[in-house]
Amino acid sequence: MAAFDTNVLVRVLVGDDPAQTRRAERAFARHARSDGVFVSLVVLAEIAWVLSVAYEWDRATIHERLSRLVRTRGVAFEDLELVESALEGYREGGSEFADYLILGKARAGGVHLLTFDKRLGREDGVTLL
Repeated sequence: MAAFDTNVLVRVLVGDDPAQTRRAERAFARHARSDGVFVSLVVLAEIAWVLSVAYEWDRATIHERLSRLVRTRGVAFEDLELVESALEGYREGGSEFADYLILGKARAGGVHLLTFDKRLGREDGVTLL
């Protein structure tokens, strides 16, 4: 299995640099068919941030692309259950995708999350400071 960095997966998802996109897509397809592609939680959070801030994609598009990546055969995630829960929270809520990963990790650890983020503070298990 090969771990893929944010910049490689962004090329696969966005396709804005033709030369890098071709290399990224070939590597992605090759590994997905053979030994697998590994995507960490940090990389997934970075992807969502880059698509939102650098590319100015809307939430629905980001959710759709990340969901499609999650369903791709040959792609494994650090914590698939957490990723799926964070995607659901992101689709339904108003916070950033990374916030839902953070909240999911807190819940999994059986701890309460404290935040200054007003939108995240509306979620169950979160206290707004």
